[in-house]
Amino acid sequence: LAEQSGKDYYERWEIVNAYSGCMLGNPALSVLTDAYVKGIRTFDVEKAYEYAKNTSRLFGNDALGYTPSELSISHTLEYAYTDWCISQLATAMGKDEDAKVYAQKSQVYRNIFDKEKGWFRPRKADGSWQDWPENARTTEWYGCVESNPYQQGWFVPHDMEGMVELMGGRKAVLADLYNFFDKTPDDLLWNDYYNHANEPVHFVPFLFNKLNEPWNTQKWSRYICKNAYRNEVEGIVGNEDAGQMSAWYVLTASGIHPSCPGDTRLEITSPVFDRVDFKLDRDYARGEKFTIIAHDNSPANIYIQKAVLNGEEYSECYLDFSDIAQGGVLELYMGSTPNKKWGK
Repeated sequence: LAEQSGKDYYERWEIVNAYSGCMLGNPALSVLTDAYVKGIRTFDVEKAYEYAKNTSRLFGNDALGYTPSELSISHTLEYAYTDWCISQLATAMGKDEDAKVYAQKSQVYRNIFDKEKGWFRPRKADGSWQDWPENARTTEWYGCVESNPYQQGWFVPHDMEGMVELMGGRKAVLADLYNFFDKTPDDLLWNDYYNHANEPVHFVPFLFNKLNEPWNTQKWSRYICKNAYRNEVEGIVGNEDAGQMSAWYVLTASGIHPSCPGDTRLEITSPVFDRVDFKLDRDYARGEKFTIIAHDNSPANIYIQKAVLNGEEYSECYLDFSDIAQGGVLELYMGSTPNKKWGK
């Protein structure tokens, strides 16, 4: 597609057979990397890689180590993540020096974290901060595209450890996440907290898995599936946005969801369905089918009590893509109260 457009970089957001440049970031880089690390390589990999680097150079944080603009938070965090994607791709391709360069570039999200305010803050080209208004974290469009800093600021999927350190440690982050979800309205319509109607927060429920509280990922993933989706004409809380809103439901309700495309880790959620069979493409997978079975599943039994993977007890709150690609069965035994010993 890049070649056909006559350019040596990746555009974004196709509308009516033309590239609009709408929205932000370099989403093609995450798609490219995620495909490669999951074994889809039936394309000119070297050319794709060069186009990825060109894209980062043209649209990224290179000039100042952040992107200065009124929407500095969204742009800087998005570009930092897709530079990490290039580092992952470079590693997988054996380009070790490039991997180091892009891994370092992926860390520039730190340059827009204001330690005094304890959160991400938009920065000007001269290095100074933009004014910090009252209720800045929940002020829509303050440094962010279609969101606020409280929503966009969680977007460091490639470096959770670094993000948690900046934010004051695990306990502080968990307390902030509790507040984030507790203040979310039950209808999940447009709001200043967990705003499922818009995509910047879609990975946030899965952060609890990485913070050693998988029962909260189970709680909130099931809650969102129940309250944000209905079998009606207007059955979703926001714009479908090229299929993302439905894709989130299909995966989460099945029992798995990625939290960082470009990585092979898939978070285990609280499945809505009692059984899901994934038919695998034998061009890219060794197995023919991967099945997730939720025993004793019900609207009340939303918490995983134990898990069994291919006949053996399984204690992790995530799968690796290779677990799925080789085929098999994941059995989840559900109950009405959290098992806080499982998945930690």
